[in-house]
Amino acid sequence: MVKIKDVYNFQCKVFEPDTSELSEKELKKMLKQLYDYFPYIYTDKDEGNKEPYSTDNDYSKKWYKCYDHLLNLLSMRKQESRYKLSLTLSIVAIVISVIGVAVRVNFFVS
Repeated sequence: MVKIKDVYNFQCKVFEPDTSELSEKELKKMLKQLYDYFPYIYTDKDEGNKEPYSTDNDYSKKWYKCYDHLLNLLSMRKQESRYKLSLTLSIVAIVISVIGVAVRVNFFVS
């Protein structure tokens, strides 16, 4: 069973400034670790032995804030990689266009 102290230390780590610099792979690893801390209670019901805490519980609120924060960081990483790809493709297209113009100018001059 996870200790509350570990959960609170993890929650502090999620909101550290260094966390925003982690790679997408490291953020996904943190998200999987957060799933281990999901707020639930054991029940004696027939459907299963776990039931989530109510969302108005303080622990649940903190868990969902961490979850949202990690998802936002992952989303930003994905947008950043798309932006870099788009920028790279744009630069390659400009270089190809310049080379094409230079070849045409050189062909017509000769």
